[in-house]
Amino acid sequence: MTKDICPLSEYEKQLTERLRTEAEDVKQCFTNFSFKALAFTAAILGVIVHYQKDNPYVALTTIPVAFLLVAVSRIGTHKFATANRNFGYELHLFRTRHISDSSSNGWQAFMREIGWEEAMRAWRIVHATIFCHTYVFNFFLPNILRKEHWGVKERWFEPPSLREQGSYYWAGSYLRIMLGLLHTLAVISIIPMYVASHQFRMEGEADLERLFAFLSLCLLLFVVSRVTKDIVRRRILESGMLSIHSCAISWQAVVVAHYRALQRIVDDKQRGFHNYTKYLSLEAIDLSKHVLSIPGRIM
Repeated sequence: MTKDICPLSEYEKQLTERLRTEAEDVKQCFTNFSFKALAFTAAILGVIVHYQKDNPYVALTTIPVAFLLVAVSRIGTHKFATANRNFGYELHLFRTRHISDSSSNGWQAFMREIGWEEAMRAWRIVHATIFCHTYVFNFFLPNILRKEHWGVKERWFEPPSLREQGSYYWAGSYLRIMLGLLHTLAVISIIPMYVASHQFRMEGEADLERLFAFLSLCLLLFVVSRVTKDIVRRRILESGMLSIHSCAISWQAVVVAHYRALQRIVDDKQRGFHNYTKYLSLEAIDLSKHVLSIPGRIM
């Protein structure tokens, strides 16, 4: 490591400023959505409490409310993923200022010349491939770490696993608090449906009692499943592969894979970007087979 081998260019300075602005904007967007959703939900619940005694059907209004709250929660994890990706690229730029050229087929200083959209094009294949080979990616087990990685003590994409005993890792609590509020209100919004089923039972309306009990159960299962997915996703955003630390390392891997794909085009005597996606995919697959050793393979 040598101090400031490659200082930031004027383009990189402008890009960094733009990425930080976008990151702050998407986080602020989530904040606005969250407070509006919380205010709207509080108003609707107030109306339900006031009118449900005389009209149990009012409880049906909680269904779109629950969907709104879980949708805003999902927006939150998406927005923070975008922000972390941007901040990770900035960290990647600053880190690679101090890295010497690799003697093997790894990092080279000229690779910093890649344009933002060019890098994003590669990110959508390379990072997605690495992510899907690191975490289980299906409807029932979303974003759960794959079993083959469980016994590894130190994982480069999980900062807490790299710290020494006695030290601590803190990723902040804003997202956790906001999601906690949204999730709590989503669960509370189911209560009127259950109360309505009890009201119909007291009135001798067995069919309506069963219908509202069924709806409240379905709504509860839906909310619980979404809350579980959001919690797992949040943990990956805070201390997993979508954290700023891990995104920075991933960006370097993405950029190296991009230039390796370009070299394959030259070696095969192709023109322009012919077969670029194919070669980039092959690079991504190769990296995904060595997930735990990626930093060493790109240095």
